[in-house]
Amino acid sequence: MDLSNLKEPFSAEDIEWRLQQCGESKDGKIWGKCLAYITSRAVQERLDEVCGPDGWRSEIRKDGDAYLCTLSIRMKRDDGSIEWISRTDGADATDKESVKGGISGALKRAAVQFGIGRYLYDLEEGWINVCENGKYFGKTKTDKQFRWMPPALPDWALPKGENTFRGSESNSSNQASASVPETNPSTKGRKGKTTAEEDRIKAEGNAIISRIGDVMNHEENGHKSFTEDEITNVRGIVANTRLDANGISELLELEKVVQEELESRLQKMAA
Repeated sequence: MDLSNLKEPFSAEDIEWRLQQCGESKDGKIWGKCLAYITSRAVQERLDEVCGPDGWRSEIRKDGDAYLCTLSIRMKRDDGSIEWISRTDGADATDKESVKGGISGALKRAAVQFGIGRYLYDLEEGWINVCENGKYFGKTKTDKQFRWMPPALPDWALPKGENTFRGSESNSSNQASASVPETNPSTKGRKGKTTAEEDRIKAEGNAIISRIGDVMNHEENGHKSFTEDEITNVRGIVANTRLDANGISELLELEKVVQEELESRLQKMAA
């Protein structure tokens, strides 16, 4: 068992974002900053993958208004004996889900002691993208509600092969083929391995992402058809779309939208 694998970055779909601050400018535009966190489900799956389902355990106890989690990993010494290595950390109960939120937070904090998700502390607050189809909801101090998408994660904060729009600097057919993120049929999930259907969905999703990347990076007469802000916005939407049946539908709809927008811009240029 290689415990260094616990420190590997998570897929974008395993990251949740929380709004840290937001407001409204004088011209009525909403702004906000957010931070990235791992989900407790992702922590448990990472422990199952690296340590095995019976190779780790967690113990929760309440301490006043906080919850403490002791996370232990079973190690086998050279002499064949077994040793449990433990780390403890805690979290306060949350306003929305006092028990569940406190337990989940304590588990994630204890997991960081083993390096799980620790790299996220190197991420600075990111600017949100306010949009009608945003994944998250927010509200200003004046009770103005809005939806938003988080920024795309940098390449170093993603698993190898999952870089959004990876390698699509040009829009040649060869480059498009090279830009498809790799899928690993041996990737372990809740049941220890992916099914053929899950692999098929991931492959289809990666192909759609590659095509979207080609559209967004299209150049005409040496100039990009989309601005960097537009590309960043679409990257954020793609990076936070889960590769499942619903996610495939969302990606296909996004591909349709950006393709139609590109065709409209090219027609205006030709007119």
